[in-house]
Amino acid sequence: MATLSFMKGLAPRRRRTRSVGRVAVITWAIAVAALAGSAASFLLGGHDGAHAIVAEGEGVHAPVVAEAPVEPAHAADPTEFRRTAPPEDGRPRIAIVLRGLGVSTALTAAAVEKLPADITLGLSVYGRNLQKQVDAARAGGHEVFLDIPVEPLGFPNNDAGPKALLTSLSAAENAERLTWDLERATGYAGLVFAPGSPALDNKAMMAPLLGDEAAHGLIWTHARARGLDGAGAAIAAADLVLDTAAGPDEIDAALEQLEALARSKGRAVGLANAYPVSVGRLVAWSAGLEARGIQLVPVSALSVSPAS
Repeated sequence: MATLSFMKGLAPRRRRTRSVGRVAVITWAIAVAALAGSAASFLLGGHDGAHAIVAEGEGVHAPVVAEAPVEPAHAADPTEFRRTAPPEDGRPRIAIVLRGLGVSTALTAAAVEKLPADITLGLSVYGRNLQKQVDAARAGGHEVFLDIPVEPLGFPNNDAGPKALLTSLSAAENAERLTWDLERATGYAGLVFAPGSPALDNKAMMAPLLGDEAAHGLIWTHARARGLDGAGAAIAAADLVLDTAAGPDEIDAALEQLEALARSKGRAVGLANAYPVSVGRLVAWSAGLEARGIQLVPVSALSVSPAS
């Protein structure tokens, strides 16, 4: 299989297409932001606990891609950006990553402020002022993952934007898109993907991306994707998606199930989406963890290295 090592040869092409790609990203992101604004308004008005999480009077903003590229994230060792986990003390351990942040600046700021630092935050590569948001999340003590756009179920009617990894693209095209994603910011310890993607079940597609030097040291977080089985990279497979049904009662029930899994296996990983109601329920749930004998840790603490 070809790997991303050929990317240096593609560099001139990337420079020629960067402006066109940026316009496509901004156009798509504005459309998504409009939909996100409607969804956020619905969620804020319809679920208990959400109002306390989003600053009053601040709406969802369209994500804007930085005009100037930042220093590539893979220029630094990603392991340096892992949050130090509390020492093991015999309690069941739970890690949670909240993905899809960065598009709503209000929700992202609230998640940084309200959620425990040991909850890992996944910021979208389409996010507004992404580097500033990564820096703010890390300053708040959080471990940060990049939320990588990937082919969703129902594609192309359901779209993940112009830089999504797709089963219909060549290895070179997916490699170029992943490189673009990785260069949006620095300071992240891993990558997270939306659950249910056909691309993540495609081992032939994912293997070259997983094995590339540019992704070395990153943790790949997913919801039991077959295409990442046996990967030569650190993996954190989520045991449960917490808000498949995004109502407060359903999320609370999923969190109880996650606790049961952790008590049974000694550890469990949960994945949640950046819905205001999800943030609200995570805040309430985390407040009683000590009393329930659960230890909350960053996702990196429950990742599995290739040697394992």
